[in-house]
Amino acid sequence: MINMYGIVPRPCVLSETDSDGKIVLLKPKFKSAFTLKFLAPLSRHKDYKIHLDEVGSAIWKRIDGKMNTGKIAEEISREFGDNVDPVFERVGTFIQQLKYAKLIEY
Repeated sequence: MINMYGIVPRPCVLSETDSDGKIVLLKPKFKSAFTLKFLAPLSRHKDYKIHLDEVGSAIWKRIDGKMNTGKIAEEISREFGDNVDPVFERVGTFIQQLKYAKLIEY
């Protein structure tokens, strides 16, 4: 079991806010110098756009490299109430998915 109060996530990708106020994560498609030079100009978009829902957006806004995951879960619970129960499992799973996709690091 992971201690959520010991994990302090920080973002690894840029984000923007769409017209609905939800977060869109911008994950770069190309990383190496070769692909940036030769393939990126052929692509319409240089980033994958990952659209988050309301809860995901609220969690992402709190990922700043200073607040631990337990505190984030407490704030999400206060903001959304019973709609996010069980909050610690939901926030923990979401944080793990972001880590696996290399969108955040601890």
